[in-house]
Amino acid sequence: MTKTWSELRRRVARLGAALDVVVRSDPEVCGLSGEDFLLTLHHGGQGDCTVRNLSLIDCPNELVLVEFERWMRGAGYRLDL
Repeated sequence: MTKTWSELRRRVARLGAALDVVVRSDPEVCGLSGEDFLLTLHHGGQGDCTVRNLSLIDCPNELVLVEFERWMRGAGYRLDL
């Protein structure tokens, strides 16, 4: 089932809390960034992320979130969501 924009933004906020970073959120874009990672989701349905040398650009927001979380766990970050 496809998540709503509000659900996606809440998920990004929880990720930010787990990673101890400030989340950028406005009606059109939400995202977070750290020393070696970046996640951006757009209200229009596309997002992008990078984790170290991995990148996913202009893909569906939900896929970007799933891959970002998977890559972060693989990079050793703990995500207790």
